[in-house]
Formats: sequence, C-alpha cells, structure tokens
Amino acid sequence: MTVFDVFTGQPAIVAGHPSVDLPDPEYAKELADILNANDLKQRLSHGRFPGGFA
Repeated sequence: MTVFDVFTGQPAIVAGHPSVDLPDPEYAKELADILNANDLKQRLSHGRFPGGFA
C-alpha cells in the first residue's frame, strides 16, 4: 500500500522516505491519519482554517 500526498500526487514522504509498499492497510490508514492531523495542526497554527473559515 502507498499513502499519497493529495497536494503533489506523489507518495507521502515520512522521515525522508516515500510511503510505498507499506505492510498492511491498517498501518497505511494510521499513517495517513497522523499525516492529516499534522497537516491540520500546521494549517491552524498559520491561521489557515479548513473549510474556508476565517
């Protein structure tokens, strides 16, 4: 399995490595959840709110 970066269309890079050939779907989902949470945290800290809220 591969976790993709929706902004680039490329495999997500985690700790300098592309997230390809992951061992199982649950691992890939957990990784995607962590990456999405980190992205949301970063957006909120820079005043960029999801859903177009200002």
